[in-house]
Amino acid sequence: MIRIPVSDTAHARLVRASRWLCVAAYGVLVAVFATSALGGHLRAQAILKDAVTVEAPVTLDTIDEKRHKGRVSHTYQFRYVFDVDGVPHTGHFTTSEDNAAPYLGDAAQVTVAYARADPARFERLERLQAQQGLGAVLGRLVGALLMLAGLAFLVHLLVTRRLFVRQAAPVAAG
Repeated sequence: MIRIPVSDTAHARLVRASRWLCVAAYGVLVAVFATSALGGHLRAQAILKDAVTVEAPVTLDTIDEKRHKGRVSHTYQFRYVFDVDGVPHTGHFTTSEDNAAPYLGDAAQVTVAYARADPARFERLERLQAQQGLGAVLGRLVGALLMLAGLAFLVHLLVTRRLFVRQAAPVAAG
């Protein structure tokens, strides 16, 4: 690993700068994650408040294959179409190979919920129900934020203790 020796005063400044940068990055990520989680929750609440459910046929769009360190994983991308008053609405979702089996059959269907007042606002019912409960959303959010805090702390330690190291004091000749 690369080690860059710096003086004690420069190291102290780097520690302060790294601390502030990691805290600022963590703050930005907290805002992004919280906005996304609460936005999904509010969207689910709005749709389910006045929801109509329909069964929509599911078709497989593509299968993406990824190779990483000798392992192969597949991601399945599905599409579903349903009509509301003669107007077609198309939705998409992606799932892993392990969760794709229910959607691969000949007559595979998915339950879709849409807002009666605005049918363009729709989503799969199972996803909306997962986002509807604020407790579950906050639980996932807190778990993610704790992992991000650990990651920010790890980055700070790597920068201040492995990348930039204090310069060794010169040894007196004797």
